Amino acid sequence: MDDSDESFSESDQSDLETEYDSDEGEEGEEGEEENDRNDEQVLQPWFRIFPPEEERRQPDFQETVGPQNMPNRNSKPIAYFYLLMTLNFLQQIVQETNRYARDFIASRERIRRFSRLHDWPKVGETTLTEIKGFFAVILNMGLVRKATIAEYWNCKLPSQDTSWFRKMFSRNRFQLVFKFFHLTNNNNIPGRNDPNYSPTAKFQCLIDLFNRQSQFHYKPEQNLSIDESLIGTRGRTCMLQYIPSKSYLVK
Repeated sequence: MDDSDESFSESDQSDLETEYDSDEGEEGEEGEEENDRNDEQVLQPWFRIFPPEEERRQPDFQETVGPQNMPNRNSKPIAYFYLLMTLNFLQQIVQETNRYARDFIASRERIRRFSRLHDWPKVGETTLTEIKGFFAVILNMGLVRKATIAEYWNCKLPSQDTSWFRKMFSRNRFQLVFKFFHLTNNNNIPGRNDPNYSPTAKFQCLIDLFNRQSQFHYKPEQNLSIDESLIGTRGRTCMLQYIPSKSYLVK
């Protein structure tokens, strides 16, 4: 009896140890899986809780949504630029820029000896080709960021040399076009005390053009989600909104 009891207790103990080891292994695997799920949530903090909502459409909605009247797939990037910036509008920019330059220079009783304003009549008024190049430089300045505009023409240090900008414009010519750049005739804009005054008058034509071209080249879905975006600025305008909870870094 003593030997049988002793053998039984030893076998029972071995079975208990095996069961304990298996339970411990299962708990370890569950813990590892839970840790993996936590790691995935940290790497991907946005995850869906509820199933996606069904898209609801009115039965009479039969619009063909998406891009409309688009260029061919193998078209050059300039073709897509002309979708929003038409040649007629570019001609308007040329006309109004030259008008403002003439009025500005004529209004100056005395121009300083070394002022770059003397270069405008010497080089001549701006043209459609030059305005296209001006937009190209502006867009590339957004890709190649420098501290000031003059730094794009700085060739003292080879490591900071960007020769493409010098090939497009001289520094003085670019700054003159930048100074005189205009979209509308200032003489047709009502004054601040006029009841018809609008703070968007100087660029309202650009907004109207963008809305027209957007409606012509894109048909949205029936259900839309509209959001707004604020841009930090230090410009002098009456359209400023101060929101203390939002901070913007403006250089």
